[in-house]
Amino acid sequence: MLWIILIACALFISVLETTTFSQIGFLGIKPDFFLIFAVLSALNLDLSEASISAGIMGLCKDILSEGPLGLNASFFITVAIIIGLSRHKVYTQNILVQLLVVLVVSIVYRACSALFVWLSYGALAPLPVLLNIFVGSIYTAALASVPYLLFRKFRPLHLRRDIL
Repeated sequence: MLWIILIACALFISVLETTTFSQIGFLGIKPDFFLIFAVLSALNLDLSEASISAGIMGLCKDILSEGPLGLNASFFITVAIIIGLSRHKVYTQNILVQLLVVLVVSIVYRACSALFVWLSYGALAPLPVLLNIFVGSIYTAALASVPYLLFRKFRPLHLRRDIL
């Protein structure tokens, strides 16, 4: 059942990213729903399930982008493993904590992407890059509240601590 939900979410996010959300943006900056799904799955699922879902989301993002194949998938899997191993040390059931984790991971992801582009092409204007990193990360974290509520509603019963 998890695989069906995972593939359906990947297809749904792919359709949204290529159609609807490619048109809406704040100052030309678009949110990253693949990243939101990967981080929230790392915070709410088991380590193996989170790594697999992050890998699938990363591969979907790689297929839809012009970057090298596997770069996003490896980053998302790394993030899922790091979050999955350290999430038991922090109270992650709070929405603000999860949104803060999404914000931090989004800042790191966008900064690494800007570094990759800078190393590949050699020239970037610093002000638009910083605007893209910080405004895009805040925009992504703000939109992560809706998937957070969906994860709270539909996550597996063995992970619901409020019922057990």
